[in-house]
Amino acid sequence: MRRTLLAPPRPPVAAPVAEARPPSLRSRERLDSPATASERRRPLFHPRRGWFRRLERALSLYLANAVHPRIPGISVPYDRQLRRSLTLSEAEICLAGLAPALDGMRILLITDVHAGPFVSPCVLAETFEKLIRLRPDLVLLGGDLTTSRVVDFLRSSEAFAALHAPLGVYAVFGNHEYYTRQPVRLREEIEATGIRVLHNAWAAVERGGKLLALAGVDDLILGRPDLDRALDGAPDPVVLLSHNPDLLFEAERRGVALMLSGHTHAGQLRIPGLPVLCRQSRYRLDEGRYRAGSTELVVSRGLGAVGVPWRMACPPEAVLLQIRSER
Repeated sequence: MRRTLLAPPRPPVAAPVAEARPPSLRSRERLDSPATASERRRPLFHPRRGWFRRLERALSLYLANAVHPRIPGISVPYDRQLRRSLTLSEAEICLAGLAPALDGMRILLITDVHAGPFVSPCVLAETFEKLIRLRPDLVLLGGDLTTSRVVDFLRSSEAFAALHAPLGVYAVFGNHEYYTRQPVRLREEIEATGIRVLHNAWAAVERGGKLLALAGVDDLILGRPDLDRALDGAPDPVVLLSHNPDLLFEAERRGVALMLSGHTHAGQLRIPGLPVLCRQSRYRLDEGRYRAGSTELVVSRGLGAVGVPWRMACPPEAVLLQIRSER
């Protein structure tokens, strides 16, 4: 009797899975030409003092620490908006005295991330991956990386650690870094991810044997900014990273070529077609490009949100700049 030998059953073959990639940026736009900045201050506004600012700060801290983390699913609305509405704004900026070897350098500016209850670590990681695929030469983080707790930064630390660029990743402190009440520990945790914090200091960014001076200052509201110390010994031209744009006129008097800022959220909640309702700048430096003398300023709307997990008529933004030598 013949026996039929049966081959052992084959394991099921899984269908090929395409590599998971985050969707590309939904919107790209060019920044307008710089507007002329005015040093005329808004009346009845001071960034540090006054009952309204104290009340606003106390309420923001209470909600961020005691209320928002306890609400299930609070990140869902802003996760969705960040995925759908993230805008990349682009511009070319000429810097007087920029060496030809540095011509064309691409700088990615990311501000006001506000890691915390409103954005989940996985969506933040996805967002950073989209931006790093732009292949910038240099990544600059303009402050407010977290909302009010060190633990919120730690939960998203892998996303921050994945940020990379050939010429490095640098950051400065914003006012929300001080809301944690642990700024020294937070700085250590930030630098543990490979991001260098510029605290009233400058660093030499080198390409083709030529140097670009990148300076960073402490927060204007809750920190101790020292522009003289930040610029001490820095060669021209200088790119200055300052969370608060209101340092513009002081930077102009010290010959800074380009200043990059955030902080304002461009109002975050706006009525379409109307000016910013809730301004965070004494000089109305809300968003986009400005010029004071020979100094140019770029203010980003920022990536995250505070107060409520939503933006209206003011989508989240990252900025990609290409710096050019004068021809």
